[in-house]
Amino acid sequence: MGLALCAALLGAGCQHVAAEEVKAPTAPSPVRLNRDKIAGVDLPAGESFVPPELILEGHHRPRGEVLYQGKELTLEIYEDGPATYAAGGPFPFDEFVLVMSGKLILTDAGGQVHEFVAGDSLVVPKGWIGTWKMLGNYRELIAIVTSAYETADATEEE
Repeated sequence: MGLALCAALLGAGCQHVAAEEVKAPTAPSPVRLNRDKIAGVDLPAGESFVPPELILEGHHRPRGEVLYQGKELTLEIYEDGPATYAAGGPFPFDEFVLVMSGKLILTDAGGQVHEFVAGDSLVVPKGWIGTWKMLGNYRELIAIVTSAYETADATEEE
């Protein structure tokens, strides 16, 4: 049957294409994230993005680096020392957070306390209001939609 099918296809005007002539479409490859950066090794100092009047306790000394930025997704490792900040307004986008070290305590506008330790993951939803408290050497891996990340970054630079 295979020969009959080939003969029928060839007879119908199909041309034989050698295997080496067929090229697979170019597709992206998986991206390995930098293990040292995830572990907090040699993270560069970042720009302060929390206005001084919103720092309730501690100091804002961010460190971090973008590990991946694609068309749809941005991943960043972020680290800071012990501090508590008040949200200056509703959170501007949805943000996935994986706590890598330290402890995060979020208190929402209704007074409900949410505690997260290393290994915990959460989503801070767009519109969230409250306080953000970091204990210990706090480090997190965050994931944000790239367009939201770029918009927030542009707003901080103004």
